[in-house]
Amino acid sequence: MNYLKEIIAFQNYALINGLSAGQIALWHALMSTNNKCGWIEWFTVPMSVLSAQSGLSESGMRKARKALIALNLI
Repeated sequence: MNYLKEIIAFQNYALINGLSAGQIALWHALMSTNNKCGWIEWFTVPMSVLSAQSGLSESGMRKARKALIALNLI
């Protein structure tokens, strides 16, 4: 996976499709975590880590994750 290409493609998508700040923050936190994992297909990360990286509450992360899944972005 090309990390830079993924980020640019996501930013273009977010700009055109009007993603929320929470969705954008969570996507970046997940991408950063997977980059640290070496781009594995499945990984786990504690909600506390995602909250610290994204600035979202647990309910905010759940809402953003649900939207990103519905949009096939994660």
